[in-house]
Amino acid sequence: MRTLNQILNEELNLYLTTWNYHWNVEGAQFAALHDLFAQQYGALQPLIDELAERIRALGGRPETDVVVRIDGARSAPQMLAALAEAHESLSRKLRQEAIPEFESSGDPGTVDLLTRAVQLHDKAAWMLRASAR
Repeated sequence: MRTLNQILNEELNLYLTTWNYHWNVEGAQFAALHDLFAQQYGALQPLIDELAERIRALGGRPETDVVVRIDGARSAPQMLAALAEAHESLSRKLRQEAIPEFESSGDPGTVDLLTRAVQLHDKAAWMLRASAR
């Protein structure tokens, strides 16, 4: 459960950061980025719920220890870069560490969930990077 709880906490951190940026984005791209950030934190919420429910289904308890201090004064380009890096980092961690762990333990249900999370993070990072151009 340790790995899934770590992922749950990282997802929650990303969710809260994205939501904060949604509130605080400014500039010429305000409307587009405000909507993009809303779409992205909206996509994270069901993933977070599914992760917590997976932990319960496997007999564990979701444990959260999230302390987020977010600089809402960042510029739009800084927000885009920070979120893209966070999505890419989570995707990399899932692909390189978590999925192999659950494949080796014979847990295809968790592998499927984490594979869908990788797809979500890869798409989000792409959209953020494309918006920064």
